Parts: sequence; C-alpha cells; structure tokens
Amino acid sequence: NVYVPVAGTINIANVQVYCGTAGTNESWAVSLRKNNTTDYAIATIGSPDTLRNFVNTSLAAPVAAGDYLQVKLVNPAWATNPASCSFSGVAYVSP
Repeated sequence: NVYVPVAGTINIANVQVYCGTAGTNESWAVSLRKNNTTDYAIATIGSPDTLRNFVNTSLAAPVAAGDYLQVKLVNPAWATNPASCSFSGVAYVSP
C-alpha cells in the first residue's frame, strides 16, 4: 500500500513494467485501486515488448489524506508468460 499524504486529485498515473522475458502480446490491464474498493483504469497494453509503460494523463481520481493506493493488474491468459518482471510507478496528486 502507498498512503496519500494530502487531499486532492490524482490526474496522472504512470506504471512501468520491465520483464526479462517479455511474454506474448495479449492485452494487459493496469488500474489504480483506492482503499481496496475503487478502481481507476490507467491503461491496457497488448505488446510483446520487455518494457510496457502504462500511462493515464486524465485520471481524475479524488483522494483524501490517509487514503491508500495499490496497483491492480488484470492478467490475461498468456500464450507465453512474462517473467522476471519489475514494477515502478508514480501518481501525481494535485490540490
């Protein structure tokens, strides 16, 4: 969990996934989940690349100080699974 320090609106979210083994190009959906109840879609990408960059610049997710965020992945039925993946991300909160 990542806790939100101030109230505001998340307008931009970016999650990068780098996989040593890319896997096949099925559509992979990534969302920002607030307080384990509400999902805000970031992006869906169907790509066989080792680096996938999920970005949403018009998210409009309201948050309060103390809310917590998680990244939610909806994994497809891969023909070849991605492997050795690392994740990083950023969410911008504006007052």
